[in-house]
Amino acid sequence: MKLKKVISTLVALMVAFVACSVNGHAASTYSGGTPTVFVHGLQGTHGSTDTMISDLSKRYSGTKKVLTINVKANGELETSGKFQKVKHPLVQINFLNNSASTTTNAHWFTKAMTYLYQKEGVRNVNIVAHSAGNVAVYQALAAQPSHTPTTKKFVILAGPFNGVISLNDEANKVKVNSKDHYKPSVMYPANSYYPSYQQLMQLSSSFPKSIKVLNIYGNLGDGSNSDGLVSNASALSVNYLLRHQKTPVQNKCFRGAKATHSGLHKSQKVDTWIANFLWK
Repeated sequence: MKLKKVISTLVALMVAFVACSVNGHAASTYSGGTPTVFVHGLQGTHGSTDTMISDLSKRYSGTKKVLTINVKANGELETSGKFQKVKHPLVQINFLNNSASTTTNAHWFTKAMTYLYQKEGVRNVNIVAHSAGNVAVYQALAAQPSHTPTTKKFVILAGPFNGVISLNDEANKVKVNSKDHYKPSVMYPANSYYPSYQQLMQLSSSFPKSIKVLNIYGNLGDGSNSDGLVSNASALSVNYLLRHQKTPVQNKCFRGAKATHSGLHKSQKVDTWIANFLWK
């Protein structure tokens, strides 16, 4: 109970700070297509989402990147581009300090979402995140901050919700129970980058139940049951966190030699899965 109170207090403080730090009058409500927001992970850069954004823009009519939000190391936002009424507007968020914890990134992500709500009048979004970016998004959405857009759909790519190989996990160490929403046999403690799985469980009850989730993970087919960095067990463990969603999580496995951790955001097949989930 003490842990839950501490987490609740930290979340409340984060939300209050973010609400106060994005100033100015709200823009008129945006009336174009639902924007899709792209978020990279630990040690990632704009390159982590550039290929997806470029491929989707070329292959799907009315799809265009309209805005880039760079979050500086001090948390200030730097924006470029112009929001436009297109069928599928894309927004790219980049954390210029790309070695911060997911908790810090969750704060920065919320700040960017507040900007979209107050300055661009965006009321609904979809989200595509890679790697640690997924954990940050999960933490941010579970806080249910006010004055941010409502998330409709969330695409998870290679989400390390319960360990990272070479950091605190080993290939095939953790088993997941497919009959119990992929509950993991081992729940890793927190480290300097990630909260513990138990802490993520504490947040699961407040994660918005209406969000539809597509969980994409890689399997190299080399016996490791992983994409080289994130085990399938770690990626699938998000199902247990989100077992109470109104619509069950959809899981898709990208298999083969190209299903590396970074290969997931460089695959047209994966991009097609994303587009079909978001726009069909």
